[in-house]
Amino acid sequence: MSKLQRAFYQGLCCLLVVIPTMASATLSSPVTISREAQLTNRLQRLDLPLPTVATDAFTQRKIADYLGPGGRSTERMLGRANLYFPIFEYYLAKHCMPASLKYLAVAESMLVPGAVSSARAAGLWQLMPATAREMGLRVDGTIDERLDIHRSTEAAVLMLKGLHEEFADWNMVLAAYNAGGGRVRRAIRAAGSDTYDEVMAYLPGETQRYVAAYLAAAYAVNYYDDHGLTPRELPGTESVRVHRRMTLAKLARECNIRPATLRRINPMFVQAYIPASAAGYRLRVPSEQKHAVQQFLWGRPNLVELPGDENLEAAQSVATQQGFDPLARLFGVRAGHLRYTTPTWRARQLTEWMLLDNLDNYRAFASL
Repeated sequence: MSKLQRAFYQGLCCLLVVIPTMASATLSSPVTISREAQLTNRLQRLDLPLPTVATDAFTQRKIADYLGPGGRSTERMLGRANLYFPIFEYYLAKHCMPASLKYLAVAESMLVPGAVSSARAAGLWQLMPATAREMGLRVDGTIDERLDIHRSTEAAVLMLKGLHEEFADWNMVLAAYNAGGGRVRRAIRAAGSDTYDEVMAYLPGETQRYVAAYLAAAYAVNYYDDHGLTPRELPGTESVRVHRRMTLAKLARECNIRPATLRRINPMFVQAYIPASAAGYRLRVPSEQKHAVQQFLWGRPNLVELPGDENLEAAQSVATQQGFDPLARLFGVRAGHLRYTTPTWRARQLTEWMLLDNLDNYRAFASL
């Protein structure tokens, strides 16, 4: 064999050894996806109402804060989410708003109902006192409805709805929720544009990062399991409407509830008592004690309980089915008087108390 032939065969043998090695290395090497692309892909699956690009360092840092080592505060937040998200979803659906806006409360308060900021914003949705009063909430030394889950949630949802009707851009809506509509309008004038990317430079730094904080909250709530976190289960609570004056201490004592627990889950009662009210206030109580609370407040076991959504049409339907004669006999008045002079809200209340066989509450109501 010539030298040329020998060199050819040696080269061919080396090539046959190298090719399988290269192929194996190519097949076994994973395709690397950047962290930014992975976060963005995951956020896009959540159907959020605004563009979801997680390329900035702040979004990634906030996600790491939520899901980093330890994560006990996030696990407590996730436990509260199981309790509060159904309430948020109810009011968002009621006012035809995206359900994913519920994550905004996570960014605002970590779902702590009694949270109060250094700027005096309070509650799950961190409403300022003046803003809350504009939205019809009571905020004073006795009652702070920013700390009532139902009232504050509906106020926040209506506020977001109004901002969307004005700005029509969810980035701008969230900015206005954080900084105020007036601040965003001034930024639009300064930028000479209503495009968020151009307006953003004229907004405060906190507001510029607000959308990112919302995205990070949405990510944490949906992908916590991939980071080894588990929601901390919390005791369930239910609402009972109270119309007569009542101290939380007395109610706790009579119904075998820890006073600290009752105060903690009802931060809206600033002075730890419930004022008398014709409309009534929602009192949150541990689920296992709800029946005991009802018996204490109403003086006897409840017979029938109306749905908790205060549906006036349903109440009127019940009144029609029951007739006004039983009401009249129960309260010692003429049926015609009830039928023709009772306002809708009062008819609803009378109907409820009739069904609950609750003379005591009616008498308290009538004496207001």
